[in-house]
Amino acid sequence: MRKLPWAALGLLAAVAATNVVFVGCGSDDVAPIGEGTDGGDEGAVTPPDTGVDPGLDSGADGFITTIDGSRADSAVCTATGATCTKSSECCTANCNATSGKCEAPNTLCKIPGTACVTGNECCTFSCIGNSCSNIQCVADNLACANDNECCGGKCAPDGLGGGKCTPLNPGGKPTSGNPCVMSSDCASKFCNNGICSNPSFCVQTGDTCSGAAECCGGVCTKAAGSTLGICSVASASGAGNCLNAGVVCPQSMPPALCGGQCCSKSCAPYAPTGVDVCQPESGCRVTGSICMQNADCCGALGSPGSNKGGPGGQAANVTCSKAAGATVGRCDNGNACSPAGNICRLAAFSCSATDTCCAGNVQQHPLNCKQDALGIPRCTAASDYDCTVSGPPAPGTGCASTADCCGGPCVPNPAGGQPAFICASACVASGGTCSSTADCCPGLPCAIPPGASKGVCGGVVSPDGGVGVPPDGGVIVTQDGGTAGEGGVCALYGQGCTAGSTTQCCSGVPCTGAAGTATCRFP
Repeated sequence: MRKLPWAALGLLAAVAATNVVFVGCGSDDVAPIGEGTDGGDEGAVTPPDTGVDPGLDSGADGFITTIDGSRADSAVCTATGATCTKSSECCTANCNATSGKCEAPNTLCKIPGTACVTGNECCTFSCIGNSCSNIQCVADNLACANDNECCGGKCAPDGLGGGKCTPLNPGGKPTSGNPCVMSSDCASKFCNNGICSNPSFCVQTGDTCSGAAECCGGVCTKAAGSTLGICSVASASGAGNCLNAGVVCPQSMPPALCGGQCCSKSCAPYAPTGVDVCQPESGCRVTGSICMQNADCCGALGSPGSNKGGPGGQAANVTCSKAAGATVGRCDNGNACSPAGNICRLAAFSCSATDTCCAGNVQQHPLNCKQDALGIPRCTAASDYDCTVSGPPAPGTGCASTADCCGGPCVPNPAGGQPAFICASACVASGGTCSSTADCCPGLPCAIPPGASKGVCGGVVSPDGGVGVPPDGGVIVTQDGGTAGEGGVCALYGQGCTAGSTTQCCSGVPCTGAAGTATCRFP
């Protein structure tokens, strides 16, 4: 296993993420992934004394069973390093199927005994008396005594004088914390050795949430009086139906040209789980992506290149299309031409995207559509700007994506206003502002709430959408099984690497590009 500096999983964190998890607690009480309360290197957890006999039978299948609804027959979780057969046995909800040992969480969550408000904050998905339980949550339709025992957060009368855990997603697939056999069993699309878990930095549509800032689609719908709800996608007109950043996506090896169903046209592994998810694009948000305000979107009034008219002489004038009263929407199509930062067709090969960038037609001006750090073809802000001749633009130059910065970071403007994004001179260190993980130095994810275009490198997204910087020393564990790069850190998708290296990129992603500008991405 390779380790890299701890992140924003996603919400968290995802990241969200953004995750078996509470996609985002933002509390100093959160166990940095791979680090336990005892301060040891292996994340060992000593469950608090709850008066429950750890020797009681946990059921023939190793999962939770209840007889009288009291949970007295449920098994107390075991610490990191202990022998296990299913993730439901571990306090971290992560049993490595190969080693047969409980390992650090593969997503950010709170360990037993840590303060909590809702069950999805906890690795066990159970918050009892405002403390994460050392017993895994009770699965849907099994006996329960109170709401907080249930994976779905609701214990309803069973008509026989007892209680039964009500599915949070009636008619849909089981939510995170519930048992599973294969990933297709779960609303999250990820079964982690017996437990439905979140595979990304944000929560999948149909899975558990306590706030909108946790959801890849930007919406958390709760029933009246409920603390937990279900994630869904913000509705918007003129935005299409592409998959948002963080959503599990179908991948092929090698990846198909044009990027498939993702709004960003980039589907690649999320390092902590190895699951392919739609990658967040750098700089401004492309058509269909989640947004909070017009300035988040490529082609918004005042953004780089927005004053350039297309063939019809119209500026792009893209807006963040929202339903009435909504805080989160999606970037719409705008007018005739494709604005700076939006997806385009490279001159070198045919693709489903347009070759009509607002800066000029790509067939006539090939440099008006260039790949960004993630390999995504993006319309450029400056027509025919040749990086090989002129070099990177001066730091502070307005940009729409890393394609405008010759592959360098395109970060939110610290001064605010326009331009919304500017080229930076070097990768962004922990605590610095970012628009995507590609902006951050190797190993640091960009913690950014769904819909926002400004995050924090190495940060944590809280349930209210705020972003903070975690304690030093935390790590997240990746599932690539390779050798870590210098200092034990592997570079995440879109981050810089050494050309020709096969060891510096997480998840077996190749280091692509020329020396000095190479990034971890599929060619």
